[in-house]
Amino acid sequence: DAGRTAREARTASDRLDASYAARCGSGGSGGSSEPGGSGGSSLLPESPLGADPSCPELKKAAEAADEAAGLAEQLDGLVEDNTTSLDRLRKDLDSLNAVARKVADSAPGLSGRLDKAVADVNRLNKGAHKVADGADDLAAGVGKAGAGADSLEHGVTDLSDGAASLNGGMYRLADGSNRLTDGLGDLTDGAGRLADGLHEGAEKIPDYDAQERGERSKVMSDPVRLASDSLHKAANYGTGFAPYFIPLSLWVGAMVGYMLIPPMNRRALSAGAPAWRIAVSGWLPVAAVGVLQVAALMSVLHWGLGLRMARAAGTVAFLVVVVMCFSSIVQWLNARFGAAGRVLVLAVLMLQLTSAGGTYPVQTSPGFFNVLHPLLPMSYVVDGLRHLITGGGLWPVWRAVIVLLAFTAGALALTAWSARRKQVWTVDRLHPELSL
Repeated sequence: DAGRTAREARTASDRLDASYAARCGSGGSGGSSEPGGSGGSSLLPESPLGADPSCPELKKAAEAADEAAGLAEQLDGLVEDNTTSLDRLRKDLDSLNAVARKVADSAPGLSGRLDKAVADVNRLNKGAHKVADGADDLAAGVGKAGAGADSLEHGVTDLSDGAASLNGGMYRLADGSNRLTDGLGDLTDGAGRLADGLHEGAEKIPDYDAQERGERSKVMSDPVRLASDSLHKAANYGTGFAPYFIPLSLWVGAMVGYMLIPPMNRRALSAGAPAWRIAVSGWLPVAAVGVLQVAALMSVLHWGLGLRMARAAGTVAFLVVVVMCFSSIVQWLNARFGAAGRVLVLAVLMLQLTSAGGTYPVQTSPGFFNVLHPLLPMSYVVDGLRHLITGGGLWPVWRAVIVLLAFTAGALALTAWSARRKQVWTVDRLHPELSL
């Protein structure tokens, strides 16, 4: 066996080492006796000079024998290690052989059983699919059942709440029925009292005759009778509008007058005359023309159009004061602002016409004109002429005269101040920006 072969190989190797040592040198190969160990050529002594010529060959043979002994020892170890595994493998093969014989004995009937098993497996597979489908349907049904259970729970809750509300409503209905019963009793009593009262009232209704019914019908058809009382009524529309159009014509007359006559005398300005004299000298001619305009206007209105005045002389004298006031205001606007003053004269006229209250009471106008009404002279002229033409108290007339004289004095003073400025020549006066 492998062990004996390994021992024989090691013995042969030792013999070769001894022969080599005896013939060629004193050392041996030093090979190891342990399994797997091997001697090398390095353990053999070198051949001395003059040695036997066969020593090299003998050395190679000794080394080869040593390697062979080592390999034999390794093989012996492997054989010993695998002997146990081979025994176990032999036993397993014997068992497998016995099982194979049993299988071979049962092989003839195994095919039929396999076919049956396959058929059973197929049926089982179909059944499994049906079970899976049934499980899906069952899951869906369980979900629907869960949703239905939730709805049922909510419905039960709502039913419980409704039952509680119904219970409370039944109690309230019972209370209401009791109150209704009491109310019906009160209604019955009230209906009885109403019937008695109607009967008594029917007996108290008077029985008017035809004349009394006619008088009462007139009272019912016209319950309110309007009574009007005019103080100092104007004879016609012309008389009513005269206090409005007369001052308008006088203002236009003053405006036209200063288009023809300079507001300040240029010769007096150049001569260095006093400012008040320049203002008065420019005002008097237009005021005189205005007095003539008053005379002509009132003659046409009285004898031509038939205007009847409650105080004719007072009206003429009042209009003379109006002419003096209007001419002084127009003079100052032209003297102070030059060509632009003519535009301002028209603007002031428009404001006076809309705020004087000549056509309708000023209280019916917007608030802006109510503010201007007491600030402009034509408002006082219209009010004074109404009392002079149609009659009435003289206080509005005297108030208008005072206001007009104040406007006249103020306008003449402003004109004198403008004349004083005009006596100083400037570049603007030598080359005016606007001329009309």
